[in-house]
Amino acid sequence: MKKYVDQKWEKKHGIKALGLPKIILLLLFPVLVLGMNAEVRAAEKGPIKIGFIAPSTGNFAQIGGDMVTGFKMFLEEINYTAGGRKIELIVEDEAATPSTAIAKARKLVTHDKVNIVAGVFLTPSAYAVAPICEEAGVPLIITLSGGDDLTQRKRAKNLIRVSYTGCQIGHVAGDYAYHKLGWRKIAIIGYEHAYGQEVIGSFMRVFEEAGGKVVQRIYTPITTLDYSPYVASLKRDVDGLFDAVAATPSIRFLRLLRASGYMDNLKVLSIILATDESFLQELGETGLGVLTADIYSAALQTPENIKFKEKIWKSLGKDPTSGILCSYSGGDWIVRGINAVKGDVENKDKFLQALRAVEIPNSPRGPLKDDKYGNAVENIYIRRVEKVNDRYQNTVIDTYPMVSQFWKYDPEAFLKQPVYTRDNPPCRYCE
Repeated sequence: MKKYVDQKWEKKHGIKALGLPKIILLLLFPVLVLGMNAEVRAAEKGPIKIGFIAPSTGNFAQIGGDMVTGFKMFLEEINYTAGGRKIELIVEDEAATPSTAIAKARKLVTHDKVNIVAGVFLTPSAYAVAPICEEAGVPLIITLSGGDDLTQRKRAKNLIRVSYTGCQIGHVAGDYAYHKLGWRKIAIIGYEHAYGQEVIGSFMRVFEEAGGKVVQRIYTPITTLDYSPYVASLKRDVDGLFDAVAATPSIRFLRLLRASGYMDNLKVLSIILATDESFLQELGETGLGVLTADIYSAALQTPENIKFKEKIWKSLGKDPTSGILCSYSGGDWIVRGINAVKGDVENKDKFLQALRAVEIPNSPRGPLKDDKYGNAVENIYIRRVEKVNDRYQNTVIDTYPMVSQFWKYDPEAFLKQPVYTRDNPPCRYCE
């Protein structure tokens, strides 16, 4: 009977019964064709241009070089292709000065007509570049600059930061100092520029709200070469030192601090880049025991980071650094956004919406997502310099999971308060 019905159906429709699998394929065929057509149309638009700004000369050339390396490494993994289109990368030297960064940003958006700008290290450079990209309607993906207001009071609608804010690190460090280290009375030293003031101010707020007292606060110019006068003036009748001197100047500072005997009896808690893997082996014995609050450690024992570290060693013969890691994450973030819009980056509103919706559940540094104000929500790690198998490493000893730039404060209430500065909060207990 069934065979008779099938034959009648076949005769009526002029085709043989297809069967369920073939019917499904037939129904899906238009969808597949549309998808293929979308990719063909995307490819016809030419390459997606990404401008990457980082210091390749000056005091921060090492960090800038790592930033470029990390970004290129991710693009190489995807064969410089996303959303059905090739990617063209244009790298420009930030040169560690805002004026240079401005000139390079203008070149990228007006002459090169890039679809995306990424990178940027110095906070003043980031503040200078942001309005240029906003005016041009070009997404700006910050991969290593930490100025708070880039994603707070002065945030641009087209800016997304995949690294961190100064206060994001400072809040955690303040909590750790009081609740985990048991510090009650401390001294602070750090950079006088905006990022340094924001790290110090956020640390002070959390530490003193918990009940601690900052009895000394010293600011140093970012151009400081000789830290000996500052080290000599540090109080020793304290529970510990919060140190916000970062990047390669940290080597000079910590060596002087160690030689002075200060670290014989007092612990030092510092921040991102103070014991970075880019110079950790050079820092050597001097760094032993130094604690840092950071978004990453090459010693992080997760499957994703172990694989990432092996990849870096095979390619570069060294540990991954913060510059490499953050810009690698930036490449991942951008490519996910491009794929989400199937390469249609010319639809700027749709593309920006896709970039803001990106989540990376298993990056080498842990899970990442946007807080809707343009900044990454991520793990913050407390690390301690140790010597393991004749090499120095930043061993992870504690983890603060999925930390917001607003810490535990209500974001809208937080944004109504003034930014952390040299005098906010005031040093009420300074002696």
